Amino acid sequence: MAIRTCPLCLAKVPAGHVVAYSNGIECPGCKAQLTVSAGSRLLATAVGLLAGMLVWRLTRASGGMLGWVLPMVYAFLVFSLVAALFMLATADLRTRPAEPAAEPVQAASPGHGGAHD
Repeated sequence: MAIRTCPLCLAKVPAGHVVAYSNGIECPGCKAQLTVSAGSRLLATAVGLLAGMLVWRLTRASGGMLGWVLPMVYAFLVFSLVAALFMLATADLRTRPAEPAAEPVQAASPGHGGAHD
């Protein structure tokens, strides 16, 4: 299957929508609710973590007053950027499963039950 296409009608979904609304994407063609597959999320996270780890290793010997925190800041920024770009380029879309309807919960009436009667 092609990247960023609806599995039902094969319409192309804009790349920005895939990254910004990865849990609740609406297909521009058939209006079906879509989501990014777990495999695509896992790969994007793994690639982002590897890039962040590489940047942390390259900058961990930073000197100066903020030398102890800058490698972590750089690693976080690189992780965020690389994971989003990887998902933007390789996202596989699936139909979103229907959420079960919430069942009403009966409230306990005051004065019945409980440990402090």
